[in-house]
Amino acid sequence: MKTRKTLLAVTLGAGLLSAATAHAALTLTLGGQGVYDTGLNITWLRDANLAASNTFGVAASAQVAG
Repeated sequence: MKTRKTLLAVTLGAGLLSAATAHAALTLTLGGQGVYDTGLNITWLRDANLAASNTFGVAASAQVAG
């Protein structure tokens, strides 16, 4: 049991040390609608529920039965 706790402590410590060396930045893109992560090289929507509040130029939408 002591070995398991020691291994867990070493693993957590190594994880914290490796996370402390990350140098990523988050920047707003797409006119403030997106967020770009320089560390992961990905962009995602700032508002995850954007489709509910923006029609994206579409006049009507199809209703899905369910």
